[in-house]
Amino acid sequence: MIRNTGTLLLVLFFVGLVRPAAAHPEYLSRLQDDPFSRSDVGSCGNCHVDPTGGGARNAFGIAFENLGHEITPMLRADFPDRFTIQTTLLADGSAIHFADPSSESVIFDREGEKFVIDLVAGTMSGNEEEVPQPGNSLSFFVTSEGLGEGARLGGLAGADRHCQVLAEAVGAGEKSWRAYLSTSFDGKPAINAGDRIGSGPWYNARGRMIAKGASGLHAGLQWSKAMALNEKSEIVSGRSDDLNRHDILTGSRADGSAAPGMNCDNWTSSGEGSAMVGHHDLEGGGDAGNSWNAAHPSRGCSQDDLRGSGGDGLFYCFAIQ
Repeated sequence: MIRNTGTLLLVLFFVGLVRPAAAHPEYLSRLQDDPFSRSDVGSCGNCHVDPTGGGARNAFGIAFENLGHEITPMLRADFPDRFTIQTTLLADGSAIHFADPSSESVIFDREGEKFVIDLVAGTMSGNEEEVPQPGNSLSFFVTSEGLGEGARLGGLAGADRHCQVLAEAVGAGEKSWRAYLSTSFDGKPAINAGDRIGSGPWYNARGRMIAKGASGLHAGLQWSKAMALNEKSEIVSGRSDDLNRHDILTGSRADGSAAPGMNCDNWTSSGEGSAMVGHHDLEGGGDAGNSWNAAHPSRGCSQDDLRGSGGDGLFYCFAIQ
């Protein structure tokens, strides 16, 4: 009897150790540190059905995960039980939620349908949970793998070919694909990434709209780690993961134009030089760590240099038709 009791206590002890490990305290910390978090936000039960963490997620936990564990103004507006935000009611019954700490956007709520109004760009976009498109609507992805030679991609032609091959492997090869990369030759007109990817709209591998057009794309209105999937419908690991692959090659400025000299000799070098990269997860340091296409220059052009700063020679692909 004593032996059995000791065994039971030992099992319970190890269960107590293992169970909480299924939860992610860094995500709870992110929630608690949010400027609009409610004072009673203090347990793993905010995201999980089980208040001790791990296992099935509740509605907020699912939304939080789908956004790559990012806290967006829309997420705050959708879950007022987790956040305290200022709301102004309008005469027609609609409402404006001031849910952005940077005051760059507000949420317009009309009969339960919410829209993000970008106060800087003067644009409005629909709810982050766009209705998925049927069939193979794939027209945007992050490459699941690079070419293995750092930023030496074989120029724009080689990069476009890689996009096409990856798209063909998942049944989207009937479309024409282009890499979101810029070049800037001396004495010749620059080629801008934003000019070579068509006019949109663009959908990820789960049928979610990444952008309706170029202006929305470069404003990043729908962008998040959970939206920037690879062609296999997988989330690409980022800064908060064990393996960081968030430095995505672009050679571009935030508006999609070429960043001169930031393209590893126009995508032909894996040695000296540098390339402008974006952060697909909108996290990290650099001149603009929250930019998906113009976060900072790379350390160099080799595979080791790219990996050394959180990259892997990946880039964005867009269907132009």
